Amino acid sequence: MRKTLLLPAAAVAAGVVGLLVRWLYLKNGFEVGTGLPVSGAPTMWAMLLVSVAAVVVLALLCRGKHRKFDQCYTGAFLPRGMLWTAGALAGAVLLVVGGFLALAAWVSSPLDEYGQRTMSVSWLLLGVLALLAGAGIYLIQQKMRRGLPILTGWTAMPGFACCLWIMANYYTYWAAEPSLGKYGIPMLAVALSLLACLEMGALAFGKVGTGVVLFLCLAGAAFDLMALADGLPLADTALYLGMAFYLLATAGALADNDARADAPPPCAAHCAQCAGCAPMGTVQVPEKKKKGKSARS
Repeated sequence: MRKTLLLPAAAVAAGVVGLLVRWLYLKNGFEVGTGLPVSGAPTMWAMLLVSVAAVVVLALLCRGKHRKFDQCYTGAFLPRGMLWTAGALAGAVLLVVGGFLALAAWVSSPLDEYGQRTMSVSWLLLGVLALLAGAGIYLIQQKMRRGLPILTGWTAMPGFACCLWIMANYYTYWAAEPSLGKYGIPMLAVALSLLACLEMGALAFGKVGTGVVLFLCLAGAAFDLMALADGLPLADTALYLGMAFYLLATAGALADNDARADAPPPCAAHCAQCAGCAPMGTVQVPEKKKKGKSARS
């Protein structure tokens, strides 16, 4: 139980320290007129040191032997306490808020001389996928707690949203920045969040280790918190906070299930009856079809 709480707490501590150091770096590490980085600025080296230290410490904490959760998504990520459930639902709400704000930003953007929105259409798609990601997190939490089938598509929605998130920010902000220091941490935060979301599904297929998923979730959450120092638009702020809550809650639930001395939680009861379905056990054989098979046999 102690390590279950230690891992998310370490990620939060790394994120808060990184946020403060990055705020100082953005304030003192760039020239006022040109926006170019100040050569040899102490805050730049401090930012690099904190980033590397956060990655190393989280990687070391996630080392060691871990339980395997092959063939069962629910067994790995079922929250055993209200803390992880509340964290995941808070992340879902914030992703929905970020989705609405992204849609509102695209709709309210001015038109150019050809009648096209000046803001990239990727913000429109990001808003839709962020809404679906928030809904998917909520539905997955409800299904897992009730032992019901989980649709595989819902588990992938946060990862798809991260893909559009990278595109939207690149076209609107990052491509115009002259220095990587201005957008390196936000870009890394979204990339780590994307990898974490992808590897969550891969864990149930036996394609990745439990320790790797824990590390990516914790690192993604830490850098999501660091990115808040950039004074981002409201849509981005809500999305970074939403992903941080979601990844921290996921890591906490996974660490809790991993640390238990008893047998891994069983997957939903229907999984053994799913002929040829995904290892997550996400497809339930209809009752009529099963009756028809038994009658022919």
